[in-house]
Amino acid sequence: MAGTASTEAARSASRERVRGLWPRYDAAALGFRNYWYPVMFSRQLRRKPRAITLCGERIVLVRDAGRVYALHNRCPHRGVPLSLGRRECPGTLTCAYHGWTYDLATGRLEAVLTDGPDSPIRGKASVPTYPVEERAGVVWVYVGELPPPPVEADIPAELLRPDAVIEGLVEIRRGNWRYACENSVDEGHAKYLHRRTPWTYFSEFPAWTRGVKMVPSEDGQWLMRQREQSVFEDTYPRIGRWPPKRPWQSRNRGPSLSLGIRLPGVLRVVMRDWTDYEFFVPVDAQRHRALFLAVKFASGKSAALFHARFHAYIRPLYYGLLNRGQDQWMIERMQTPPERLYRPDVSITAWRRWCQERARGATT
Repeated sequence: MAGTASTEAARSASRERVRGLWPRYDAAALGFRNYWYPVMFSRQLRRKPRAITLCGERIVLVRDAGRVYALHNRCPHRGVPLSLGRRECPGTLTCAYHGWTYDLATGRLEAVLTDGPDSPIRGKASVPTYPVEERAGVVWVYVGELPPPPVEADIPAELLRPDAVIEGLVEIRRGNWRYACENSVDEGHAKYLHRRTPWTYFSEFPAWTRGVKMVPSEDGQWLMRQREQSVFEDTYPRIGRWPPKRPWQSRNRGPSLSLGIRLPGVLRVVMRDWTDYEFFVPVDAQRHRALFLAVKFASGKSAALFHARFHAYIRPLYYGLLNRGQDQWMIERMQTPPERLYRPDVSITAWRRWCQERARGATT
């Protein structure tokens, strides 16, 4: 199966018109439903209700007695966002406009403060609720029509290890989530776009790579990148020898050891001694939530040192200047379709095919 998928993806990457080959992927401007998505860090949700948009749906998150609840962020009375409301008593959320009060767990209308205790509409209105869980210091929300699987099904298992030291950040960014995912596996861009950034200052990048393939991992969860050969310098028409070799750069200090991506839109890049996880979460057709986790499996002094490293240079250089300053700069400026792909885009077409064939929900 892996060979067939790679061969088809390679053929697809040489075609000018490829979007119609994966209708489910093309239609997923608001993301794939029936998945758990990370939306914020647990520390960011306190007593005040927080409004988010996920897969085009407006949601309010509320923490009550240590537990997180998620409801549709619209009072059915006059459409006012419930995120503007207050908690008049434990386990409820009251709309700020007329005092309609809803149970956090069920969404049922429990009281209408401006219509008296015997309000006839009590119990006859409700607000949709969403499954929500907390794992690895992150709030996860499920959006979909199918019964939700355990949240652990959509979390990389290693994030739940007791020795996982996790740092990170989350931002709302411009650009469809698919642009961000495709950029993350784009085989060609790092060799040129990221060649000039402080994070890669001491790394000699290949000019191009031969025999790039995307193949399933052993557990079938990840689509993994494989390369046959990296060519660090070559002779090009008109250009001549490229790229110039910098004496301070080393080939054995490459930017990553392995790269994989999984549904609904999670990148994993294994560095020398830590791992980068990037979650591209759909907000709407024009924006996505980028949640980044820098993870090291350690304890004691090694864990404390990693916290310091993250704030000293991983966050500002890797997630700041490289990811936000270069990757996001391009993601905001992409305009597709139409598009004309080239040989290294086998990684992008393989990802589109993976989504088309494996995403949860209806296949037609």
